Amino acid sequence: MDIKHLETQYLKAKVAYYDGTPIMSDAAFDVLEKELKANGSKVIEQVGSKRKDFDFPHPTPMLSLSKIQTEENNYQEKEFESWLSKRFQKINESVLHMFYMPKFDGSAINIIYRNNTLESVLTRGDGKFGKDVTDRFVTYLPKMIELEGAEDIIEIRCEAVMAKSIFQKKYADKFANARNIVAGIIGKDDIDDEMIADLTLMPVQLLVNGKCEDLFLIKSITNDYPIFPGTYQIAVVPPTTNRYVEVLKMWEKNREEFNFQLDGVVFSLPYEYRQLLGENEHSPEWAIAIKFVPDEVVTPVIGIKWNLGKTGELTPVVCLKPVTLAGTTVKRASGYNAGYIINNRLGEGAFVDIHKSGDIIPEIGKIHNPGRVDELPKTCPACGETLTFDGIHLMCNNNECVGRIARKLGAAASMLDLKGIAGKTLEPFAEDFKNMYELFVWVLMYGNSAKKYKLDDGSLIPVIEAYGIKHGSRSHEIFVNAFKNIQSLTCAQVILMMGYDGVGRKLSEQVAKEYCGLEPDYKGHEKVLVEMFKDEDIRSYILNAVTVLESLGVSIDKPETKGDGKSTVYVCLTGSPKNFGFKTKEEFISQFSNVEEVSVTDAKCNYLITDDLNSNSGKMKAAEKKGVKIVTYENFKI
Repeated sequence: MDIKHLETQYLKAKVAYYDGTPIMSDAAFDVLEKELKANGSKVIEQVGSKRKDFDFPHPTPMLSLSKIQTEENNYQEKEFESWLSKRFQKINESVLHMFYMPKFDGSAINIIYRNNTLESVLTRGDGKFGKDVTDRFVTYLPKMIELEGAEDIIEIRCEAVMAKSIFQKKYADKFANARNIVAGIIGKDDIDDEMIADLTLMPVQLLVNGKCEDLFLIKSITNDYPIFPGTYQIAVVPPTTNRYVEVLKMWEKNREEFNFQLDGVVFSLPYEYRQLLGENEHSPEWAIAIKFVPDEVVTPVIGIKWNLGKTGELTPVVCLKPVTLAGTTVKRASGYNAGYIINNRLGEGAFVDIHKSGDIIPEIGKIHNPGRVDELPKTCPACGETLTFDGIHLMCNNNECVGRIARKLGAAASMLDLKGIAGKTLEPFAEDFKNMYELFVWVLMYGNSAKKYKLDDGSLIPVIEAYGIKHGSRSHEIFVNAFKNIQSLTCAQVILMMGYDGVGRKLSEQVAKEYCGLEPDYKGHEKVLVEMFKDEDIRSYILNAVTVLESLGVSIDKPETKGDGKSTVYVCLTGSPKNFGFKTKEEFISQFSNVEEVSVTDAKCNYLITDDLNSNSGKMKAAEKKGVKIVTYENFKI
């Protein structure tokens, strides 16, 4: 799947979650985040979801936790042991215990006291700013608290949850799970005191003047308030891998009987070391969340629907009898391609395993019995052209198909993050605009006008109302502003706006380099696509687009070389550089002005730099498989 598409789905999932309408399970989200991290995506560096109503600053950043995803019969002991070992090395002394607590599946909030007086209650938001929801909780919290040495700011970080018993009794007939309704209760504009009273606040962290303090102190603060049940933090002695596995097995066994929805276990190091370990941009260095294995269920297939994509392929969506999986109701799953449907006789009557281990839409695992497969569609549902089937892919090959163009406009709108514009809004424009660049220019030039403009060839440019948007309406204002609020674009984004089939972010970045006079790196990209951009007509069209956009006031950011004028070299670092005279990897890489660190799975990775050429690590195997050059820290030269 295209990384930009995954990034868009990742951000949409964050927005939906903080709106109180989650679109995927935590298990699916974690796998998606892991895939983006492996591909060097930057969107995972955004904590929470930045929205216009996240206006209130947290006294200290409200970070998310690093995660380890367990698998069936695999508790990822080595990964946990590696995480723990690195922290022990930094502490440089014997650690006698650590803590664990169940990871509650709810909504994070921050309760803030200033000078011992309740100031505000904020949602996590983007980690720096949150939505003020004090009015929802004020009657359930102490107005004043007494805590020695806390004259300035106290932050009580909590996970807002709902007991399973309350959910089943009062809300199960309307909502998929307890987590969904908790997010909805907190996020909704009107306050429902009865629903707020059904929530429980699980304390997970206490900060006093920005310093992490003993969580058990909260008991003395909240003892008389039923919304706080106390803390489930428990000490682990000793902090070993064996005890880690025992704790996970215990909570897996008790998970179903526990009265609150759980999705894992959080391990953390003692308070006296947390200041030393600190935090990075995204998460504290002293804690890690271990996620339970995603659920898998069996359910019958009730039919197949077909979706037309931007490449012209009709992809099947398998419609399922609704079933609960990983805390959400699943009604459909990806059918991959037409060949998969035919070869597996996947249709009405089949029973399938469904899991969420690696995709946004739930995946089909084992097919237990064949079903009835209807004849494949013969014509394109959008343009009526005859479809072709090569045994795998069912295709509409009409480049002028309005359905394909509409999907390309929708994909480009997501790439540009056009606020408030959905794919359905753009569908009427597919009749007149072949790509997002043309639509973008038209909106900037004529989007606010109610008139018709005559072109040189005598034709008329339709007014905005021709596309179902009433001139002067709120929808019209949102639509036009979405385009006008984009003040700058990169050259790569201009290329992506053209909607060329098979062209993603990485290829567009290299083409942008070449068009701007820099040395591109086309390694790993399809030759036919690279050659397409050498066509003079396409080159002229793109460069002219840059000129037109700049004339309309849009700043175009050109790709740059590093400070010494050399093109960027992308490397992945593994092992330790200490034996080669460098204390850290950061110190090693800082000596090069044009070197950037990426994942070895990144298509633009040029080198894997290692301390041991005989290593059998996963990174070494990946580099060998992808043809990435492997050198030692000593022998790396550019």
